Amino acid sequence: MSAVEEAKRTAAKVAVEKHYPKDARWVGIGSGSTIVYVVEAITNLGVDTSNTKYIPTGYQSKQLIVNAGLMAVEYDALPLGTVLDVAFDGADEVDEDLNCIKGGGACLFQEKIVALQAKEFICVAGELRLI
Repeated sequence: MSAVEEAKRTAAKVAVEKHYPKDARWVGIGSGSTIVYVVEAITNLGVDTSNTKYIPTGYQSKQLIVNAGLMAVEYDALPLGTVLDVAFDGADEVDEDLNCIKGGGACLFQEKIVALQAKEFICVAGELRLI
């Protein structure tokens, strides 16, 4: 595994260990390469996820959720007024003041909606993303 991928995996593991609520009901899952490791970290936590619904921001993240045996729910299917317990997403670059640059891909709008709907937004980035 490359140093970049190892940094992403480590950042995701730490982020999930520190910020994933033990009784989570609604969890936003962003898009991009770091999210692979976020989903992996969630499945390795050893918590009961049977009552948790995961809101993907794109096709890739939905496939990751489903393939991990987790329950994916489209944002449009959320009950009115639902607040997500937490949302995880990655950053393309992070500066020394922790300002993040997100990509301009097709998922960006959905990522912003999901992040705003969450009590807590966790941006996962390893130190190799620093610019």
